[in-house]
Amino acid sequence: MLPKEVTIKYIAEKANVSIATVSNVINEKGRVSEKTAERVRAVIQQYRYQSNLAAKNLRTKKSYLFGVVVSVTQPERKLKDNPFYWELISGIEAEASGYEFSIVLKGIDSAEELSAFINQRNLDGVIIVGAEENSSFVKVAEESNIPAVYIDSYLEDVSLYQVRIDDKQGGAAAAKHLLQLGHRKVAILSGKLTYNSVNHFRWEGCKEELSAFDCYDDSLLIETDTSAQGGYEAADDVIENFPEITAVICFSDITALGLYKRLNEKGYEIPKDLSITGFDGVYFTDYMLPKLTTVKQDVGEKGVTAVNLLFEQIKSNSWPVENRRISLPVYLVEGESTAPL
Repeated sequence: MLPKEVTIKYIAEKANVSIATVSNVINEKGRVSEKTAERVRAVIQQYRYQSNLAAKNLRTKKSYLFGVVVSVTQPERKLKDNPFYWELISGIEAEASGYEFSIVLKGIDSAEELSAFINQRNLDGVIIVGAEENSSFVKVAEESNIPAVYIDSYLEDVSLYQVRIDDKQGGAAAAKHLLQLGHRKVAILSGKLTYNSVNHFRWEGCKEELSAFDCYDDSLLIETDTSAQGGYEAADDVIENFPEITAVICFSDITALGLYKRLNEKGYEIPKDLSITGFDGVYFTDYMLPKLTTVKQDVGEKGVTAVNLLFEQIKSNSWPVENRRISLPVYLVEGESTAPL
């Protein structure tokens, strides 16, 4: 006799595997041994899981799809070039599969495109990354009347569900670390400094710490694309125009990666000639030579938290407005790319 409701979690338990493994077998992706895949398929067939899910879709008229939207109106937001997005999507997908939802990722550059995406895909919810104050994306999500969560946004509307980190604290942590090592001439490689953005708050944290030692210099702030190419190109600016600096704070690890490459080409030794810090703590920092000192955030946990907030809205569990802004912690991971003067 079949249970009342067969879920992906139920299949995973019966097959003695993880939910992610069941999802990989169903979608024919990921690394799953043939022996394990056969066991999972046998359990799926036994409990008629796929037909059960299809019937559920027809019965509820839901798509069981979440949309994940990244604004690509700014050239720095390139999905394929930044592992930050890979880790974020991994967290979202893993958690969504536990709710028997799938995700669709899309880079979008206009409100019209977002509206079409939501309606054509019949999305049950949307996660929007990097929406800025007065963004038309927020208006479209509200008019579409579907659950929405905003990642890495500082939106003033307290009714909106938002997940972010303490970016100001992260910027302060990088600056404080360099100050403790004796650095006073510090350049900053930021992305675009839009008001109330992630980069804006990281810059505020840096500025406050450096100003406390009377060593903040606005001329040492360089806005560049948040990409390896952006860091690579900014390196020449740093070398040619600011020979007095002893350290560089990068607002992303991917920017630091590009900076590393160009400095190495120019014969600079890190950290002997320049100390460098990054931000995000993505996987490749462990493989950079020297290992990058960076401000670590749990990118995957951002995605997990966003999915849970979406699902709470789908279940019509309205959270008090004071609980709708979730800020996750950051901390400095000291590598080998910084050194005392």
